[in-house]
Amino acid sequence: MSSLSVDKPIEKKSEDFLGRKSFAETVTNAILEYDDKNSESLTIGLYGKWGSGKTSIINMVLEDIEKEDNVIFFKFEPWLYSDTQQLISHFFKDFSKAINHKDYGKEAEKIGKELETYATFFDTLSLIPEPTTSLISKGISKIFSSTGKASSKWGKLKSKSLSSTKVSIEKHLKKFDKKIVIVLDDIDRLNNTEIRQIFQMMKVLGNFPNTIYISSMDKMVVMDALAEVQKGDGSEYLEKIIHVPINVPSISKENVDEFLFLKLNEILVDVGSEDFDQHYWGNIYHSGFKYFFKNIRDVIRYINILKFNYSALKNEVNIIDLIAITGFQVFEPKIYELIKNNPEMFAGVIRDSSYSHDTSEEEKNIKAFFEDSYSQLEKLSEENYLNIMEELFIKITEVHNNTTYMGALQECRKDGKICSPEFFDIYFKLTINQNTISKYRMKIYIDTASSEDTFEVTIKSLIDKGVGVKFLHRLGDYIDEIEQEKYQVIISVLMNLGDLFPDEKNSMFMFGTKLDIARVFYQLLSKLENREDRFNILKKAIENAKESITISCYEISMLMESHGEYAKEAKADSEQIVTIEQLQELKEILKNKIETWFSSHHFLSLNDPLVVLYMWKKLDEDKVINYIEEKVKTNDELITFLVIFNSVNYSFSSGDYTERENKKFNYTSIKDFIDIENILARVEEIQENIDDYDTNEESKFSIKMFLEYYNGNISEDRF
Repeated sequence: MSSLSVDKPIEKKSEDFLGRKSFAETVTNAILEYDDKNSESLTIGLYGKWGSGKTSIINMVLEDIEKEDNVIFFKFEPWLYSDTQQLISHFFKDFSKAINHKDYGKEAEKIGKELETYATFFDTLSLIPEPTTSLISKGISKIFSSTGKASSKWGKLKSKSLSSTKVSIEKHLKKFDKKIVIVLDDIDRLNNTEIRQIFQMMKVLGNFPNTIYISSMDKMVVMDALAEVQKGDGSEYLEKIIHVPINVPSISKENVDEFLFLKLNEILVDVGSEDFDQHYWGNIYHSGFKYFFKNIRDVIRYINILKFNYSALKNEVNIIDLIAITGFQVFEPKIYELIKNNPEMFAGVIRDSSYSHDTSEEEKNIKAFFEDSYSQLEKLSEENYLNIMEELFIKITEVHNNTTYMGALQECRKDGKICSPEFFDIYFKLTINQNTISKYRMKIYIDTASSEDTFEVTIKSLIDKGVGVKFLHRLGDYIDEIEQEKYQVIISVLMNLGDLFPDEKNSMFMFGTKLDIARVFYQLLSKLENREDRFNILKKAIENAKESITISCYEISMLMESHGEYAKEAKADSEQIVTIEQLQELKEILKNKIETWFSSHHFLSLNDPLVVLYMWKKLDEDKVINYIEEKVKTNDELITFLVIFNSVNYSFSSGDYTERENKKFNYTSIKDFIDIENILARVEEIQENIDDYDTNEESKFSIKMFLEYYNGNISEDRF
């Protein structure tokens, strides 16, 4: 993480990126060319708002002045002594140190000593009465009488008056061959009384020959403070004291934007062009983001928050969306909280490719909610707010433009955008959900497909972490970015490890995870023009599968269906992954594979035994029937056989807040593998003596349901 930015003025002209160097040089030349003909100090007022760069300009002026042999300068920061009740005393003490800082000769030594004495007059003063010429001439007695107890040093000062000390300082300064430049920075940081003291000091107490004051301030703040203390016109009072008022040049929007881009580039130095969509960034920036920034301080304030957010979410979310939502966090905090706390109004889409219901009520609610949020805006206009939100959130675009974006949500998920429900919360919690796989990590995982060994390690690791299925969902988003040389590795490994993936909640014939894997196979193979290449990849994958056979069966089943082998119309030839001849060869390979598999594995070792048994029946019916007959000779084996026809699906009904689990028993499918009459008596005997068997709830359910169906208490329904 790059270091946080401090709102720190530049120190030298080489750091100037706002083009103010020439302005600072003009101020410098005016100081150097000043000819003190009246033996009085010159006061320059540098006026600018908070964050306008006053101190930076002063630093550039001092950089040049420091090179001049005939100029002494010192910088007095009055706010450092705020509330000490000795502000003026500290000023003259610092003045004395500046004169004595180097060997400027005997006159400088005399001036330094006189200034030390002069400072002592003000040690006990918390407020100087209005300075006038009469005050100087009458001496110090009136001042001390107003303070109660006199300073312990007063005895040493009896012989000197304030007036005579000041006259002595003036005499030596006239003989001194150097100009003295005094900077009084950030006067507007002081309280009203202290602001008045500083101006009284410049007007009378510090009005010396060859002395130039440069005072920086927010003019309006100082005028208001003087008006309150003076009980009069602050502007008029200020004009009497400041001889040369100078307004700091305003910072152009172009300068602010250049600074913003500079700071963004510093943060994103490691972000590659493939992860930063310039077109999308342009839309975000011009739609509304650029209006967040009015001055340099806005940029610094924003950049500090972005650095923190970026360090937490680097490579895990869409960087452009992070840049945008951080803008709301800093400049539109109410809107930011509103978005954060209402994901249902922003994340996801209203319409998609499966759109089949009336969404008008949802659209109406979202539109009303969004338009109500206009009242929370602090910086953006309603138009700019709407524009940037339409770029960030598909739903907002849908309700305002009556537009459906097919496939847009998939793209959002792929790029880790804030509009994706999967990524939405991450932008606000600044932590990665354990089940979320970022674009960055997806690329790393896909890169391991350079070899079967490394990709197999990746898949097993993802399954162990509980995100294997999530990886399958995301893999389809990256098909176009996968190199063809990785196709064989990906298909072979998924064919081999498919049974290790946990199945999503589904009914008997809605194979969630298997369908995800088959979809990946189809997407990859469809990108190969040569069917021979497709065939060879599938052939090798099926032959080499050692840990799983279910996926091979499911894939061949899908190919058979595409060729119309399940009494359905065959797909067009252009949509066929392999030819009918190639399919026959794959079926023969799979048949031998299944026979070999069941010679060493029990059907219960499979997480979807019916898929394999049905495929085997399709390829060699006699062998699978014989296999089942052999496997159910004992009652215990018969019980395990009946259990494989249990299934669970989940549904919602009116009034439900959570999904409802529905257990089913596929009685009709049993007839495809065994004669019901041949096992009826045994099942009835098992039911009568159920306690004699090692049964669980699944076993008891299958036995009960078998008899219920047989006796006609439940009508048959293949599902």
